Amino acid sequence: SMVIKLSSGINAEYGTKRNALVWLDGPHLDFFYKWKPQALEVDAGDISSRLQLKESLGCRSFDYFLENVWSMPAERDCVATGMIRNSDNECLDNAAGSDTFGQHLQYWGCHNLGNNQFWMYRNDRRIMGLLYVFDVDGVTPGSHVILVWVDYNSDRQFFDYNTQTQQLVHRRSGLCVDRKPNSRDVIINTCDIYKTHQKWTFQYTYPDRPL
Repeated sequence: SMVIKLSSGINAEYGTKRNALVWLDGPHLDFFYKWKPQALEVDAGDISSRLQLKESLGCRSFDYFLENVWSMPAERDCVATGMIRNSDNECLDNAAGSDTFGQHLQYWGCHNLGNNQFWMYRNDRRIMGLLYVFDVDGVTPGSHVILVWVDYNSDRQFFDYNTQTQQLVHRRSGLCVDRKPNSRDVIINTCDIYKTHQKWTFQYTYPDRPL
């Protein structure tokens, strides 16, 4: 069996990197470092005994895990990943790492540390963090962008990216992702190409997967 615990904190960083080095390979390990770049600086120690144990037990690959155990999107399932930054150097943020279902998406200064500012823009045009995807609590200007489980019966979880204007457009409402005035919350609002805080760019894009 395989369980990877995704944690934070100094001691947890050590254990998380050791788990990553044992279980992740090739592009999956590269993706891990994009999500958690500070792990590059962590000394994970000697993992040879863990790799030997993995081999002796005949453990399956991480690809098998993704395809048969937990269908969490991997980098190969995304058209963009990493920070989503506006031209004011503010990034979409999951409220300092909170995993509370239904919480409001927020924006904070970009910190280049992944984690709570790391997003996966999936092929199906949902935007996902570690657990939850973007949704909205309404379809009128000023409605909040919230974080919830994937709902395959909902038409409110899709956001199309306009490469010309750099706006994220909520498909159901036709409104654009924007800052809420006098707040850290993120909303959908009437699209305005002159608003700099409606212009968003992705940290990592892929030439073979157009936005």
